[in-house]
Amino acid sequence: MRSRFIAIAGLLLLLVRAPYAAAMPPDGAYRLGTGDQVRVKVYEWRSAVGEVYGWAALNADFRVGPDGKISLPLIGSVPATGQTLDQLADAIAERLQTTAALATRPHASVEVVQFRPFYILGSVNHGGAYDYQPGITVLQAVSIAGGLRVNDPALLTFERASLTTAGELRVLRLEHSGLLTRKARLQAELDESGQVSFPAQMAQQQNDPEIARLISREQAMFKARREAVSSQLEALQRLKDLLNREVASLQSKTETMDQELALLKKEVTNTGALVKQGLAVAPREFTLRQTEIEAEGKKLDVDAAILHAREDVEKADQSMIELRNKTRNETLAELGQVESKLAETAARIKTATAIVQRDQEVIEPGMAALSDAQNGPPQYVILRSNGNEVTKIAADETTSVEPGDTVEVKRGRQAGPDIESSSSGTNVIEPPSNADAQSEQRSKPDDTLASDPPGGIAKAAGPTLKDSAKKRH
Repeated sequence: MRSRFIAIAGLLLLLVRAPYAAAMPPDGAYRLGTGDQVRVKVYEWRSAVGEVYGWAALNADFRVGPDGKISLPLIGSVPATGQTLDQLADAIAERLQTTAALATRPHASVEVVQFRPFYILGSVNHGGAYDYQPGITVLQAVSIAGGLRVNDPALLTFERASLTTAGELRVLRLEHSGLLTRKARLQAELDESGQVSFPAQMAQQQNDPEIARLISREQAMFKARREAVSSQLEALQRLKDLLNREVASLQSKTETMDQELALLKKEVTNTGALVKQGLAVAPREFTLRQTEIEAEGKKLDVDAAILHAREDVEKADQSMIELRNKTRNETLAELGQVESKLAETAARIKTATAIVQRDQEVIEPGMAALSDAQNGPPQYVILRSNGNEVTKIAADETTSVEPGDTVEVKRGRQAGPDIESSSSGTNVIEPPSNADAQSEQRSKPDDTLASDPPGGIAKAAGPTLKDSAKKRH
């Protein structure tokens, strides 16, 4: 019985006094804050029956509320913010003894089952609140937040916009060159010139493959269109020549027919005189008059054919004129469109050029400096709340982070050498010297993390984030 009593008493002592090692920083016991979730265990030794009685209503998990208290059955709200685990356990035991009018004080223990989150912001990829893990360092916190941010979104947007504007300017200049070569070709077509005279600025850029391609294309188009129009005009001219030869042939035939008709009329006259004298028969005169009428009809047919041929000649001339006019009008209309497009393209080039010049002269230097600054070494500051006070702590990658801490990451020009107060009564803690850090490090208990600097705030000598990344690789 005595050994059983000793074992139970030892268990109670462990429940009451056992520290939460993972949450115990080197500079003192862990102090609770809003958002911490704790597990309460309350037991009472009842000597009359020789057993341990557990208060089931109190043996549960509770969270520290926004008011800094935990609400417990039977005894109500108990202040928790700023209290150590032992202090809260003592307060619960004392409150329960008073409330329940117990003769002896019960034994209570408190342990943290879920820490309040820590916060990280600044030059990290995914800033915000994250679940705290005991023993976490600044470097691990940055890793949880997605690592250091390489480039600011504004810088990426500017680079993308600059590339887009430069690409558009290049396209506009090529389009402008294409319009200039087309205008030269259209002007040569209007002037009915034998070749295209390109502007001097285009001739000077013939070594550029794109310009050479544009010039070659317009020369080929000029030659093709000129040959097409010439072939149509030549076809119409050949048709006109054939019709003129036909008219000349018909006119010669008409002259022959006129001579034959004159002979027939003379013979008809002579035959008529002989018939009157009784020297020739009347049917002979009739036959000659019939032949004369037929010859006159054939002559009329030939005259009509000549008129049709001359009409076809006029149509050929009209077709040639219409072809020339149509080609000229189409060329003039296309030239007008090209000149309008040239003016529009020139205006857009002027605007794009002004934007590029502004980017190069005004924005780009600032963005380059920002890019250089963002590639500079990171600097860390921890904001830690102690009741009504907020302490800013200079830190490095090995500095320990506590629950509720806000880790601010700065790079390059964003980072300043001074740590300023954020509220009245705010303390500023600078990192101790290396000698002090080493001295305190040697005095740390064996159950703490050897990598944690004394107090979680010392700027211990160690590799930078860049060097650490190299070692890991």
